[in-house]
Amino acid sequence: MSSQKGNMTRSWPQTHQNMFTFKNDKFDKSVQTKKINAKRHDGVCQCCKEVLEWRVKYSKYKPLSKPKKCVNVYKRQ
Repeated sequence: MSSQKGNMTRSWPQTHQNMFTFKNDKFDKSVQTKKINAKRHDGVCQCCKEVLEWRVKYSKYKPLSKPKKCVNVYKRQ
């Protein structure tokens, strides 16, 4: 594609089509993964809940040793 913005639209199809959804416990059947998948995210704001669910879904979630402050609290003020 050219480096000029807005001058060209993509006319060819996507090369690799996703045939299967990602499964975060397909190869990792550990106890920690089972705990993370079973965990419910209650008591947090909607934005933080969506972030946590995305992280769990794509195996990016790491349990924290102490709770983290919500970023949205500072944006509201």
